[in-house]
Amino acid sequence: MASSLPTIIFACLAVLMSFLRRYKPFRNWAASLMQHSLSDYLLPSKQLVVATPDFKICKTAPCFETSESTTLYELTQCLAQLQEYSVRAQRQNATIFNRTKELDEIHIEQLRELEYFSKIKEVNKCIEANHSVLKAVISHILEKIVRANFKNTEDEALPDQLKTICAELGYTLNNDGSLKFVSEQVVLAASPSNQNRVNEAIGHLCRDWSSGFLCEREPLIEFICKSLNHPSVDSGKRTLIVIPGAGAGQIPYSTAKKFPNFDVVSIELSPLMYVFNEFALDHGTDVGIRPFCQHYSGSSSVQSQTRKFNVQLTGIKRPSNLTVHWGNFLQYTTNGQKYDQVIVCTAFFIDTAENLFEYIKAIESLSDCCDELQWINIGPLKYETRPLVQFTADELRQLRELRGWRDIVEERVTDYKSGLNGYMTDRESLYQGYYGLLKFHTRFQKEKNTIRDD
Repeated sequence: MASSLPTIIFACLAVLMSFLRRYKPFRNWAASLMQHSLSDYLLPSKQLVVATPDFKICKTAPCFETSESTTLYELTQCLAQLQEYSVRAQRQNATIFNRTKELDEIHIEQLRELEYFSKIKEVNKCIEANHSVLKAVISHILEKIVRANFKNTEDEALPDQLKTICAELGYTLNNDGSLKFVSEQVVLAASPSNQNRVNEAIGHLCRDWSSGFLCEREPLIEFICKSLNHPSVDSGKRTLIVIPGAGAGQIPYSTAKKFPNFDVVSIELSPLMYVFNEFALDHGTDVGIRPFCQHYSGSSSVQSQTRKFNVQLTGIKRPSNLTVHWGNFLQYTTNGQKYDQVIVCTAFFIDTAENLFEYIKAIESLSDCCDELQWINIGPLKYETRPLVQFTADELRQLRELRGWRDIVEERVTDYKSGLNGYMTDRESLYQGYYGLLKFHTRFQKEKNTIRDD
């Protein structure tokens, strides 16, 4: 009986696999697993890191303990998603059109009278207009990558690899290092593309750099700058301001402009947000974005849904005291640099953590490279997907005290009359979301920290 057991198990597995092979979701999962397993070994770009701010391709990033999330592969996948935007967005728009075919002819005729189908065509035009900006972003980032690495003599295979990457994005990389756009053709990746993230990044470019969203940015920047002007911050000392979760980069830019004697470091994990930040700092010309064109729900008119926001990039110049990093804040280090004071500024950031303890620990670890550590925060406590803990404002204040933080200021804005804050909110929409704000400015006193995380 014992000798026949392996045969029975094998037979059962064979029957099970025969069944699963006919099940499409399993086939897709197996193919995806095989693709990712092989690509880890066969794709050199997964082994190479893009070290920012200079876009050097290397094995490690100097200011981060690990760099798994900032590989050349991740960056090129990001650019591919931008390239696919127009095709995928118009495909989604086609779904809006195709659903009308389920209506009776009399209702379809009424849609014609309403010029409903003209609206769908107008949205397609907006998608194309947005895509023209995305093509400029792709071109800008490719040029930065090529400029930083084409003459790399340490890796003989890198120039050919760069040529392959450029070709996949529709560009020819010439032997002199110049780029030429040659193809509008888009080959959609076999794996699904997260176009929700692309749309979010497009919206952030507007939110961070268009005057149409100034009302969302001003309360954040004003509180941060007011706190940095507090007597507890010594303007004469060597100071580092660290801004994680920087998005498309307006807050670090404004902070660096207002405090030119301080070093300002911007850190963003999303490659989409990061490339928009780089584009905004370098492009030098205004662009137009229609961030709400695919928002069919809640729109008051076609003109409102498809309206253009002018993104004012003319005259934007990267401050010399601003360093913009792509990376995981949890892995950030000052690379051995010491400061008199380090001030971490978080805006709409801490509630994005899966484990808020890790964020706090990362902030506190910066006390090892300075004499004085402070933390300025502004934002809601609207926790993201699968948070391990969800603190109230009271609990978070008590936790800070427990860990050795002593508040200089804490304010809570919850009354709409006091000014709630929008977040990529369409103020012409019939549905508008606004947030209360938890604001605090606190100082770390390591000797009063009664908690050991290790």
